[in-house]
Amino acid sequence: MSWKLKKKLEKRLDAEIGTIHKDWGGKLSICLVYPNTYRVGMGNLAVHTIYDILNAQEDIICERAFLPDDDELEEYERSGANLLSLESQKPLGEFDAVAFTISFENDYLNILPILSLAKIPHRKNERNEHHPVLIAGGAAPTLNSRPLSKIFDRIIPGEFEACNDDLTELFARREAHNAQFTKGHLKDLNDSDTQTTIYSEDVEFGNMHLIEVQRGCPRGCKYCATPSLYRPFRFRNAESVLRMVDHGLKRRKRFGLIGADLLSHPEFVEIATGIHSREAIFSASSVRIDAIDEIRARLLATSKHRSIALGVEAGSQRLRGLLGKRTTDDQALDAAALLAKHGMTKIRLYFMIGLPGETEEDLDSIISLSRKFLISIRDNAPKGKGLHGVDITISPFIPKPNTPFANEDFAGEKYIKEAIKGLKRQLKNERGINLTHDSVLHAASEALLAKGNEDIIDFLEDFHNTGNLKRSLANYPA
Repeated sequence: MSWKLKKKLEKRLDAEIGTIHKDWGGKLSICLVYPNTYRVGMGNLAVHTIYDILNAQEDIICERAFLPDDDELEEYERSGANLLSLESQKPLGEFDAVAFTISFENDYLNILPILSLAKIPHRKNERNEHHPVLIAGGAAPTLNSRPLSKIFDRIIPGEFEACNDDLTELFARREAHNAQFTKGHLKDLNDSDTQTTIYSEDVEFGNMHLIEVQRGCPRGCKYCATPSLYRPFRFRNAESVLRMVDHGLKRRKRFGLIGADLLSHPEFVEIATGIHSREAIFSASSVRIDAIDEIRARLLATSKHRSIALGVEAGSQRLRGLLGKRTTDDQALDAAALLAKHGMTKIRLYFMIGLPGETEEDLDSIISLSRKFLISIRDNAPKGKGLHGVDITISPFIPKPNTPFANEDFAGEKYIKEAIKGLKRQLKNERGINLTHDSVLHAASEALLAKGNEDIIDFLEDFHNTGNLKRSLANYPA
């Protein structure tokens, strides 16, 4: 046991409110792992929800573990200590089961490092009855479980709240092969709460109480996996959401509302005004351009939004139509005018590049539309109302399984890099518009992992051994 690690974990625990401590005696022990750092993982509602559900069982104890941050990793390597759980600082190998919840494909890169630190063999055929049962679930393995099939003893697709199996039996039994589990969906979101249960300032969204308002999306854009993952689209009613708001008011005055189409919620106005009447404010995780109107813009302003993020996805109306996203240029600019009028004068626009059917003109349209946004902001912002600006974020298109674009190809690093270079060139002397972009290397990795098969473990082991993602991608191209 490293006392330095123990002290770090205890300090982290001391900063939390809502941690569950249970006696181990006679209980099935489960370590819930989010394969990223504590700061990132505790900003994910799946961790809060699963932790709560498992610990509600009298015969189960659930603790948490995360990818160590840099200083922790250095101490693990120096001391040779096994990876420890947060609550009791027990090695992961002492648990009956280790359950990973995985939202994003690139977090697959962290699975083998975590298992190595825990002294647990990577491949399921190398483990025996003395090792914990390894289980995976979450959005990424629900979309495509094959890349994880040689690592995990079983993979549970769908929504954990809807799992009908006896939880003790589900986590306790060991099988020679992956069992086939039905993809579960919670029929009525109002039947259960999905919200922050453990509070800590030192995490993403730590200043908010997070509440899931919607699950899925009614829009059906061809590139997006959300409708496939969470079909049918469901939403909580205002009464259910405001009940969670009242619960969160004990700890926070700011609420993070989670959903893919929040402004179109039939009771959004009631939810927003209900939060404001409680002398609190909200942040919206997703704002759809064609849902912005005078009332909703005013509600966003009342919640002290000074900037807003909008998913435009493609620069040209033609290409947006091919994507199944029917937002017109006029709708986008009208939204910019409304937002600016109410003081939201910094707007971030999200675009994808490398899309099916994309042309040079479509790439140029990203810049021309962004310039029109900036003009609309300047023309409609109140006099002397802060800084005006448009921030562009460019993300490479990643084909995802079970979407209409599943069989499309990733455009490739060379094309993506050249396209970004061309966009930057057009903005070289531009004032008021800034461009950032996602890592092209990580996009290539995500593309490989998203549609990979059982042999992805070879790529993961290569990267784990070398730490060189570029080289590993060259060895195992998509």
